Amino acid sequence: MALVIFAFSGIILASSYVNVLSAHQAALHRDDFVGDLRMVREALWAEPALDKVTAWNDLTLPDDRTAHWRATVTQAPVADLFDVVLEVELTDASGKKLPAITETCRLLRPTWSLPADRDKLRTEARTKLAQRTFQ
Repeated sequence: MALVIFAFSGIILASSYVNVLSAHQAALHRDDFVGDLRMVREALWAEPALDKVTAWNDLTLPDDRTAHWRATVTQAPVADLFDVVLEVELTDASGKKLPAITETCRLLRPTWSLPADRDKLRTEARTKLAQRTFQ
């Protein structure tokens, strides 16, 4: 009976150890994934040209991995403010594609504004402010 209890506890300890190793490996992979997304976001933020942002771009990541990304940009109702949907396709070192990621953010980018659109939005904002009454 003692041998059965000892064997059963050994099985439980071994499976717990495997779970800890799996969780550790998943945490390392998640850290790489988060770092890769951060690098793609920084590439998006650093790009001054709107036409380059809306086309597919390639970014070389550490360990011979790549990120293929583009953004869909929509003018917000405020001058120089844009709603951005970022699409990212990551590949690992073997070239295997990982599931695509889509993120939404709002960016203040004066270099992306068209002067006519910017002036129109600013004029509308001035008109709204002029019509306000403060008590």
